Amino acid sequence: MSAADRAVPRHGPPHDDAPLVLASAGDPRARVTITGRAHGTASARVGDGDPGDARAAALAPMGLAPQDLVLARQVHGARVATVGPADRGRGVTQDDDAVPEADALVTTAEDVAVGVLVADCVPVGLVAPGRGVAAVHAGRGGVVAGVVGAAVAALAQEAGCRPDALEAVIGPGIGGCCYEVPVDLAREVTMVVPQARATTRAGAPALDLPAAVRAQLRAAGVRATDEAGSCTRCDVDRWFSHRAVGANVAAAGRQLLASARTSVPPPQRGASLQSAS
Repeated sequence: MSAADRAVPRHGPPHDDAPLVLASAGDPRARVTITGRAHGTASARVGDGDPGDARAAALAPMGLAPQDLVLARQVHGARVATVGPADRGRGVTQDDDAVPEADALVTTAEDVAVGVLVADCVPVGLVAPGRGVAAVHAGRGGVVAGVVGAAVAALAQEAGCRPDALEAVIGPGIGGCCYEVPVDLAREVTMVVPQARATTRAGAPALDLPAAVRAQLRAAGVRATDEAGSCTRCDVDRWFSHRAVGANVAAAGRQLLASARTSVPPPQRGASLQSAS
């Protein structure tokens, strides 16, 4: 798939300083939010700024605070962890108490936000209207390992619904226009997900991670899939990008995607996701 074939995101003007706020079409109390470069890094390990500011920006439109967030130690795998009220704050003030070795978090608890940190890898928010939410970190390794399908299956099971009842939003990630890789690596990934095949603008072999995630959501049975944001490497004024800074990893920072269902309607409506009905 070439860069021109990628779906055009419906949400997220490229230079909007506010976090993206996306509302479930089927659940007035569910939201997915995404921060960007304007909020500073959401990671306590890399990037400039106070991560608490970025986390607060993501959670305020939900009527929640950083202590309501749950984060995991992401390892580019396919493990999914289910969390609840007792997990609030894990990974927020101390990295060592984050949920261990998980690249997707699922909850059916109200007022618990689950989040992932990214800077080229694709963040995915999932909503089971009226039942639960998930946040997924889908990098190249996670795509090959099957984290997207695993997260869909886990949320559907925990929520007691079919995958086709879920709503999904694919956040900003590196596209085929920019993610040049060696031929052997491209072949390795596209043997698992053919839709990841791409070429850069210069004609080099590449991977389109958002396209791969979109295909995996469809294969897992999710029909309502939306896109928000843009290519992180192209749009470095808005998004953090690991590839854009090369060896200077600390400069990359991380954006946060958070998903939550609240006990009362959130204070900010946001743009509506596509409905699963």
